[in-house]
Amino acid sequence: MIKRIFGLCILLPQLLHAQLPEKNYPQGYFRNPLAVPIQLAGNYGELRPNHFHAGIDIKTQQKENLPVYAAADGYVSRIGVSHTGYGNVLHITHPNGYTTTYGHLNRFFPALEQYIKQQQYAAESWATDIKIPADKFPVKKGDFVAWSGNTGASGGPHVHFEIRDTHSEKPLNPLLFGFDIPDTKAPEVFRIAIYDMDRSIYDQTPTILPVKKVNGEYVPATPLVKVKTALAGIGLNAVDRMSNVPNSYGIYEVVMFDRDVPNSGFQIDNIGFDESRYINAHTDYKVRKGGGPWLQLLFSIPGNKLEIYKDVQGDGTIDLSDGTPHPVKLLVKDAYGNSSTVKFSLQQSGEATEPTKCANTMYAESRNIFENNQVEFFLEENSLYDRICFNYGEIPAGEKSKAYSSIFRLHTALVPLHSNFTLHIKPDRPIPAAQQHKVVMVREGLGETIVGATMEKGWYVGQFREFGNFHLEVDTIQPKVALLGVKSGANLSKAAKLSFAISDNSGIKAYRAELDGKWLMFARRGNVISYTFDEHCKPGKHSLRLLVTDIAGNTKEQTITFTR
Repeated sequence: MIKRIFGLCILLPQLLHAQLPEKNYPQGYFRNPLAVPIQLAGNYGELRPNHFHAGIDIKTQQKENLPVYAAADGYVSRIGVSHTGYGNVLHITHPNGYTTTYGHLNRFFPALEQYIKQQQYAAESWATDIKIPADKFPVKKGDFVAWSGNTGASGGPHVHFEIRDTHSEKPLNPLLFGFDIPDTKAPEVFRIAIYDMDRSIYDQTPTILPVKKVNGEYVPATPLVKVKTALAGIGLNAVDRMSNVPNSYGIYEVVMFDRDVPNSGFQIDNIGFDESRYINAHTDYKVRKGGGPWLQLLFSIPGNKLEIYKDVQGDGTIDLSDGTPHPVKLLVKDAYGNSSTVKFSLQQSGEATEPTKCANTMYAESRNIFENNQVEFFLEENSLYDRICFNYGEIPAGEKSKAYSSIFRLHTALVPLHSNFTLHIKPDRPIPAAQQHKVVMVREGLGETIVGATMEKGWYVGQFREFGNFHLEVDTIQPKVALLGVKSGANLSKAAKLSFAISDNSGIKAYRAELDGKWLMFARRGNVISYTFDEHCKPGKHSLRLLVTDIAGNTKEQTITFTR
């Protein structure tokens, strides 16, 4: 049976008008970090692959290099630079117990930019994450701190803005802090889903019903929904809207009523980065990964450790065993209190089919092990979110295959994992001694993952976080390196920067550039690395050496000369 875990008790003045508790955050303390009105490209808690969105994405009028300002008094406490994630990111710690975060920036204010550059050259690393002393860069509310951009894993110019609890580092919902953002639109609901609570979520296909708005309420085509299960759970597909913008956003709160009694609900706020992957338990991962809609669950499955679920009068289960219709109401809200209502009735009709017997059940609360003479792995406790009937298969690779092992089917990529697992695979044909350190593990299934493998007592070992089909390959192919826009030997006196494209089938592990034998800082954006000419390249003739390494240890070296 699906386990319900709810840890918070809520006092409600009126059951028929139940609401989840409101947050008491300071109003008006933080200013808009930009000089343009706030319009959102994304909101807090929005559903993303493997994580909840941790802040708000503020539009920058489709431009880069808008000035970014400190949201309140404080000091610059941390800086990050990366070609992934938030890209160039700045954190300001404030005296009221909160920290604000500004991501996808192009550059920091000049004194900070120079300080970070010194740290990067000292460490000989462009990518960096630096904590800064409190007295180094104090700021006042409204001080210029950076230029907006599109760095890191960003799909277009914007500023990612967060408000975190300084002590716990948990990001909170900025829309609860009183920002002036027009919003009179209620959430839109598209579908409801009915689940059998006596089954694992991975051992069933929910009944998914579209809803439409009639007389101000969302209803399915058939108001009375008959199901075979005696214990039902509800899922919801909905988005939020805001005034004056066409974007869709994540919903903030849902409360479910059974016969006008508030049963359960969730409120999306205060989700830590170490908890964010539990989105794969909060939503129906199998339906979404299989090409279906996002379905948010109003109950908690066994391996879900999120604390967003609120136990009101029930635990997310609707008991239909009395055989009579149960009126169900869902109250769906955004952070500004705009709400929509969904109404339907559930009734048990007939008996549920018995689940298929399983020879190898794996459980969410247990450490699970699988092993034979060719492949083995183990899952730490709570790696699974619900029990599964583990499915295994072997497929011969074939004589013309590049694989040095059979292809091992380890369940299905439609079932998520919370933690990495260690996989051991034994090759089924000899790998030449000169290539044994070039072995990689390949995972296929709803995408591809390639990781470097190490040898341990005749087995190759790698780390993964998804099920799928796995095999061993040897990667002896060098990365590709291409100089962009100029040729070796060119006069670059008038050039602003120097760029290379770098790529590899398995993945780039590292790169290093040296100018006349000294490390030179190249910034990375996607698969392009660039050096912006500065005091580290004096006038005259120069030799630049670039070394690129992939995850299998293959290297590509390229040397060019130029005049500055």
